[in-house]
Amino acid sequence: MNENFYTLNEEFKRIHNLGWIKSKSHGSGNVGITFEYLLGKERENFPIADYNGIEIKTNIENFSRQYITLFSAAPDGKYIFQTQVLKEKYGKNDLNSQNNKTFYARIVANKLTLINNYYMKIELNYNTNKLILKIFNAKLKLIDEDCFWDFTTLKEKIEKKMKYLAYIIAEKKYTKTGVYFYYKDISFYKINDFENFLKLISNGTIKICFKVGIYKKGPKIGKTYDHGTGFEINKKDILKLYKQIAIQNRDQGESTKKR
Repeated sequence: MNENFYTLNEEFKRIHNLGWIKSKSHGSGNVGITFEYLLGKERENFPIADYNGIEIKTNIENFSRQYITLFSAAPDGKYIFQTQVLKEKYGKNDLNSQNNKTFYARIVANKLTLINNYYMKIELNYNTNKLILKIFNAKLKLIDEDCFWDFTTLKEKIEKKMKYLAYIIAEKKYTKTGVYFYYKDISFYKINDFENFLKLISNGTIKICFKVGIYKKGPKIGKTYDHGTGFEINKKDILKLYKQIAIQNRDQGESTKKR
């Protein structure tokens, strides 16, 4: 049991009791940024868990976004910037910037996915201990398998970033004075073993998502942005990857929730 679950649970109770809180930022992610502000955390982008070994994920109640990004891991390969190579070779021209390409793809291991006239899938190779991105042309001829992720790298990512998870549900409302959040509920989880993680990739439960686009406005308009290569899971499948931990009073310890 991560002892910091107790501390975070008490912090959540404090924030919950504050009621409706005005957003501390604008745009996507502001519900999480506002919660971290209330925790006293500065915004950062490190490959470690958010709060004393616990990764925090926030979501708006009844929001349509289905997927949780577990972590981001750029692929290795022949080239230093392998994702940019994928964009140039297999992306499509942006509608408003024909000289620039975008590459959006959600790819799984249990079936081929059609992306910009190419078929793609993930292969788990237990001989080389790699996840390999396989790309086929329209006639299903293999044309590229240069992109990969080492199992060791992925395991390290999970240990540093996603071993313990706090999942927070918030309500959102708009007023004349801005956007407000009410932090309603928190759940705690501990990940199952790495072999289970790989199994969930192999059966398509965990997906790999590329998000390389073009800035539409502002000082960087027309330039490429890369939102990272995310390993994602549907919210409804979270208990396939994690065990839920019921937090009781500190002297009572923990229990594992059964659902």
